[in-house]
Amino acid sequence: MGNAMDTQHLDDTPTMAQPTDEGLTFRWLYARVQGLADHSIYPKAGAIERWAMRIGVAAAGVGLLAALLLDRWVPVSVLLPVAIICLSVEVGGFALNAALAGIRQYQQYLQPRLSHAREMDSEFAHWESVLARLRCFPKTQREERLRYAKALRTNMIDRMGLLYGGAQRLGPFPLLIALYLQYRSWKDNGWAGVFDVGLIGGFLILFMVFLYVMAWLLISQRTRMDTYINLLEASMQEDPAK
Repeated sequence: MGNAMDTQHLDDTPTMAQPTDEGLTFRWLYARVQGLADHSIYPKAGAIERWAMRIGVAAAGVGLLAALLLDRWVPVSVLLPVAIICLSVEVGGFALNAALAGIRQYQQYLQPRLSHAREMDSEFAHWESVLARLRCFPKTQREERLRYAKALRTNMIDRMGLLYGGAQRLGPFPLLIALYLQYRSWKDNGWAGVFDVGLIGGFLILFMVFLYVMAWLLISQRTRMDTYINLLEASMQEDPAK
């Protein structure tokens, strides 16, 4: 069954992902790795599930806007029903999304070890298909791109270390510390003190959040680079089918 799924997936791959006379490119490798990352044995979210989440988020935004910004111009008697309706739509949308997601993925929660093993088997079959396509390119091209990718990864690690240190090892811990320092004097109904940070403090908080988001984007980029290197290194080994 896994092989049939992989064959169908490969047939749907864009033509730019096929070996061409232009030789091996990182764009080709990106297309193959992207297909590997998107590959899953579980069904994807349907239109109802996606729209339930979108409607819930939109209702939450409209409710917050009505409750926090429009009270100066619109009477409370009008805003209160709007807020209640938005809250009901928000809760209903999120609940429907969670219910559909649970129905779609309940097997991996009922039997997590078996589901994980099945997922690994399917991903391994897809990994082997990517390696088979990659071995169609000349070995010299693969060696050149492997050396280049390794050098680029080394430079990326060095630059990230100067700015972020070991952010990938700490995870969300630095952000939790910052939130604790900001809200350690929190009291009931203390919303007034939440935004009492001053102009400089606000800029520092925004800059910290920006750096944190950029750190995880770079970590994701380095993870993708590791996948490129692993595929190129595996393609250098002799094909066991030959």
